Amino acid sequence: MNLYCVCVTDTQVLIVGGGSVGLSLSAELAHHGVTSLVVEELPNVNPHPRANAIACRTMEYYRRWGIADSLVAAGIPPENPADYYWISSLSGREIHRLSLPSQTQLETLRRTTEFSIDNRLHWSAYIKCNVGQNEVDQILRDHLDTLSQSRLKSGIRAVRYIEHDDHIETVLFDPATSIESRVTSKFLVGCDGGRSVIRNQLGIAYEGDGDLAQFVSVYFRAPELMTAHTFGPANIYFPLHHDHAGYLINWDHGESWTYHIQLKANESWDEVDAIARITDLLGAEIPITIESIQPWTAHALTASSFGLGRVWLAGDAAHLFSPTGGFGMNTGVSDAIDLAWKLRAVIEGWGGPNLLSSYDIERRPIGSRNTQLAKELYERLASVMELGDILDEDSAEADQMRMTLKADLIEQESLIASFGVLLGYRYANSPICIADGTPEPEDHPQMYVPTSRPGHRAPHIWLTEDETLYDRFSVGFNLVRTNPSVDISDFVAEATMRGLPLAVVDIDTPETRAVYPFALTLVRPDLMVAWRANVAPTTSEYLWDKITGHFSTS
Repeated sequence: MNLYCVCVTDTQVLIVGGGSVGLSLSAELAHHGVTSLVVEELPNVNPHPRANAIACRTMEYYRRWGIADSLVAAGIPPENPADYYWISSLSGREIHRLSLPSQTQLETLRRTTEFSIDNRLHWSAYIKCNVGQNEVDQILRDHLDTLSQSRLKSGIRAVRYIEHDDHIETVLFDPATSIESRVTSKFLVGCDGGRSVIRNQLGIAYEGDGDLAQFVSVYFRAPELMTAHTFGPANIYFPLHHDHAGYLINWDHGESWTYHIQLKANESWDEVDAIARITDLLGAEIPITIESIQPWTAHALTASSFGLGRVWLAGDAAHLFSPTGGFGMNTGVSDAIDLAWKLRAVIEGWGGPNLLSSYDIERRPIGSRNTQLAKELYERLASVMELGDILDEDSAEADQMRMTLKADLIEQESLIASFGVLLGYRYANSPICIADGTPEPEDHPQMYVPTSRPGHRAPHIWLTEDETLYDRFSVGFNLVRTNPSVDISDFVAEATMRGLPLAVVDIDTPETRAVYPFALTLVRPDLMVAWRANVAPTTSEYLWDKITGHFSTS
């Protein structure tokens, strides 16, 4: 029997779900001065590593909050080489290897290489950060503890919500005490995963392809594993023999590991003998300590809507991925960054009636694009995990097969380096970006073309060895002016009259002009370009109306 408590908590935004996306949304809202309460059903951080890489784009957001260095320190040691092996098994043959510089080497290269917009070292302040999601969530929780605008309640489940004209009332349940309580908020955001209570109450279904494959993830410690085989140290090993299909991730210098085992048809995850499977993969017995085992399913699903009115979805509640490519958590965090500034705008009164609906228009196509790309990467990887003992045979037929396989794997390297997906996304049909008629760069999963075209990510630039253009940005809108003689007084005055947060960033360098060729580029709070031109508009009302959602949809 549940006990009812009349106690009511008020907050501007209630976030249901305290994983990486929900915590990131709360932190970004605090960045904007908006209060939020996060409720999470689990009492503590899930200690099992799941997502294994924070993408460069996500690290750019985390840098703004001052937690990027903590995440790097919690991840794979920066001096570790970022090697990826495709092998028959750990006791078999190497089929293909991709060797990338360590983070330390990349940083040295970046500092000593002349600037070029075609050089991926200059596309972002980060390549990526290899760290388990358990570490990410703990660092985010610790960060929220420092923010007066953010609160987190763990061990609390959302039951349902009631939508009123001017607020949302959400019923919460504490299983430890069997007490129900209520929270009133201006907005509600469901970041509560694939079984989202919020999405289900909204009546929104997923679209796409579900149940692509079943996996069991085994988190274990085996200090002797790295030296018990003949391959070198690596970030990820992909065993291709069908008896070992999956992937093996190293989290440190070789002590902590996760083996994601793809289950065969009719194989149940709880029947898997984890130690036997690891021993079979290695071909030798070594000490192994199992820390945790969790099942998961690969999907390519996107919600048919990301919300409406006062109730919105982000992260896994909005899309479910195959982890191939590492897009899932990172796509969710970009959802949060997009949504946060729009919630602030509406709460503070300078956001128009059509601003929040642009969240669905902008982010849902990205969810669909990224889930499908991850699915394609998974299907290609799965297709090379169907062979058996021929992978290790000494024969002309086996040699030819391995050569063919290697050629296919070279084509699959987008599994590792998807800069076009992570940095090159664009809001092609956004109602709040003002198109300038310039040609759109190719949307290629691997290749990123830095551009300040409206609807695209504002290009990153190093201003000094340690300072980026983003470091100069304020919390709100930022007007990048590469020609300080251009008069913007009326433009700025209109923003001030509307109560808009706007800063002017004057920066006139050859590197900046290479990617910001227009004299004026307006960057949104989510680091996306809203508008650009060589002169300020004669009247700014239309521009600001458009960008802040004050326009008619008829």
